[in-house]
Order: sequence, then structure tokens, then C-alpha cells
Amino acid sequence: MKKSMPLVTIYIPCHNYGRFLSQSVDSVLAQLYTAWELFIIDDGSTDDTAVIAQAYADKHPEFIKFRRNDTPRGLQRIANEILGVAQGQYIVRLDGDDWLDESALTVLVSRALKEDKPAIIYGSYYYVSEDGQIIAIERQPKLWDEDCSGIIPPHGACTLVQTRSLKMVGGYSEDITAQDGWELWFKLLGRANTANVATPVFYYRQHGNSLSRSAERLFAARAKIFSRLAEQLHGGYQPKILAVLPVRESYPHFKGVPYAELCGRSLMERAIAEAQAVPMVTDVMVTADSRAVLDFGTELERQDKVGAHLRVLRPPELCGDYIHLLSILIHAGEQFEVLRGESPDIVLFLNLHAVRRTALMIAKSIDTLLVTQSDTVVSVVEERDPVFVHSEKGIKLIGNGRFDNLHHRSEQLFRFNGSVIASWWDVIQNGALWGGRTGYIQMTRQESDTLAFPSDLPLFEEYIKRRN
Repeated sequence: MKKSMPLVTIYIPCHNYGRFLSQSVDSVLAQLYTAWELFIIDDGSTDDTAVIAQAYADKHPEFIKFRRNDTPRGLQRIANEILGVAQGQYIVRLDGDDWLDESALTVLVSRALKEDKPAIIYGSYYYVSEDGQIIAIERQPKLWDEDCSGIIPPHGACTLVQTRSLKMVGGYSEDITAQDGWELWFKLLGRANTANVATPVFYYRQHGNSLSRSAERLFAARAKIFSRLAEQLHGGYQPKILAVLPVRESYPHFKGVPYAELCGRSLMERAIAEAQAVPMVTDVMVTADSRAVLDFGTELERQDKVGAHLRVLRPPELCGDYIHLLSILIHAGEQFEVLRGESPDIVLFLNLHAVRRTALMIAKSIDTLLVTQSDTVVSVVEERDPVFVHSEKGIKLIGNGRFDNLHHRSEQLFRFNGSVIASWWDVIQNGALWGGRTGYIQMTRQESDTLAFPSDLPLFEEYIKRRN
């Protein structure tokens, strides 16, 4: 194969994927587009990865280079090291257990060289089983056309990125050990053009070791990314953020809810302290249906169990069953104006019963609101169980991928888990909580459980002890 100067640098990080590596490398050698160079990185493997990689480098020394790490360094550090030696104007990662379609580079490069010169170009992909059988096609939507949220970035692998643009934003943050696609996307968002192609460009293998299976690790990485990006937005003005904690003293099946104790602290104490632990929160307001609840808050403050906070008694029309949440938030914001003499910028709803919520999750909702330029951000849990809707043929399944255990983006369904809502005050005043651009923070099923019955207290207490 005669090679020209490389326009594209491809790198394959591989950790104990020796059994898949030949297929991955062969797919690069089979590319119809030939202006590329390839780095294979053995990231501390204990299998035959190094032997296989070295054999390819020995056979094709003019365009394949092999690097070995005695101990694993992780994707972000590897990416930055390759960024320092890449000759290509574009760079793309191919994971050691995946492989490219033979036309992948032809399609991606052709789009990259169009007049608008996008810095990020991504395509669709095939889901394949562990033994390489095609399961389904994942068609990624056109951002800003079919998807205007900008919240879910392209897949981190097999996305063509302009090398200069990646260097311009400082490469990857090496202390973030997952979600490299998320970090890259939000670093470049607004600073570089993006484009996608409908053609599937690679084969994404599904097996038990896939990083995408570890939800908690992914969500933690996303929180770190958004926190860092939000810090970059902080200037001379800090938004006034009011955290609203609506409290109902009793339900028919649960008496004295705010006073119930969990790990030695009342639910109300936990919720107030949790909100006050978020540095960006300006004030916490308890808005209650009972004077006794407000007196309880006064006592918590007197005993230094919580910091100073606002306490407001709701009028009768905002008490009882089926009160519209928007009405409670509007009342709380108006009371803030009365008590503080100024308007809040952002209002948070915090559910007293979401006892598995943490200060980190509250902070993430604020960060997401700021970074994604959303009108409202809501905490959600992905609905993985099959869901049906009415149709002319009875009920119709939404999301066939659920029965294949696949995460098709077009089929994703989320439900509000009752934990956090963050919205701009002017959005709430206009009564358009869900009428604008809505972002979200995703939580796991365990994190999303809410306390509904006093008999559940021991289960939640055990969870919190394990987490701590």
C-alpha cells in the first residue's frame, strides 16, 4: 500500500482486547481512503495484545506505530499523548474491540473538507454482538436540526476531530476517567462547527466489559465535566439561586413526614443541610402547609443543625392535594422578593422525599442549566422497561431496543424522578416551566427512589450507610 502524507491520525487503545484487535487493525488497513497513520497502544494488557500489535507494526512500519504502557493510563491520557505526536490534521479514536466500515474515512473526510469546515464530524454505527453479528443500526440525529438540545454529544469513538481544535481547548482532562465524548463536545460547543453523516461508519461491539454499562461511573464523570465548564462561566456576577423545599407535614399514610429520622437526622434537617452544602445556592426556603413545620425549622436553626434559612407559610389555596408545583414556585419566588428585596435568578425545586439525592446532584442541575443554556433542567431516570402507547392496532411498543438491551438514542424515554428541578425565574414567572429548552441530569434507579412510607425508612437508612 502506497501512502501519502497522513491527513488523519487514527489511534487504537487496547486493554486486554487481544482477541478483537486484529479485526480492528485490519479494518483500518482495508480503508478505501489511504492518507492515514495509525498508532496502536497497549494500555497495560496482560493478554496477547502486545504480540499482535507488534506484528502489525513490524509488517507496516511506514504507517503503523506501536506504543506500550506497562500500567494502564486510561483513554484521556493516551489521547493527549497521541495528540502530541499526531501528524494528521484530524484525529479519530477506534477502540480495540470495535472496527471501521471500509468507507468510514472516505465518508468522514469528505464531509470534513466541505466549505463549512466542521471540526467535529460523526456518523451512525452498527451495534454488534460479542461475536461480531450485527444487532441493529444506531442512527445519530443531526444536531441543531433533528435534535436542538445539544445535551447528548456524539459517540466518543470514531468521531473525526480537527487536531488543531482539540489542541486549542487543551486536549482532554486527565482526571476524568470516562465520557471523553462529553468533555470534548462541551469544550468545543460554540467554538467549532459540527456535522454528521447518516452512513454507519463503525461497528460497536456489545459485551460485558463495555464502559457504557457502568451508569454510576458515567454520571459521576458527567457531573465533573459540567462542574468544570460551569466554573469557566463564573465572572463578576453570581446568579442568585433560591432552593425551594415544599414541605407537607402529614399524609394519610405517613404522619409527621419532616420530623421522621433517617440515620439520626430528620428528613427536613437533611434536606436543608444538603441544599446549603451547595456553594452556588444563595438561600434555602422551606415553604410549608403548617406553622408547626416552620417552628421546627426555627428550632433546627437555633440548635445549629442547619444554617439560617427562609421559612414561609403557604396560603390555604396552596395546601392540600394536587397543588400545581408551578404555583408553589411562583409563590416562593414572590416571597423571596418580599423578604430579600430582590428577585432570584434561578429557582430550584427540591423534593423532601428524595432522600437519596446529594448536594452533588443539586450542583449538577445548576451546572447543567448554565452550561447547556437551558430554560429548565429536570432530574430524570431512564425508563428501561417496555413502554406502549395507543395506536390504530391496539397498543404499540415504543423502543424495540429495550428487548435487545440496546440504548438507541431515538428510543430513549425518561421520567421525572421527583428529585430536582432547576429553572430561571423569568421562565417560572411566565408559567412556561416546560415550554422552552429543557435539559436534564440523569440519575440511577437507586438514586431515584423516593421515600413514600414510614415502613421504608430502614431500607433507605441502609442505602445511605452503604453510600457513606
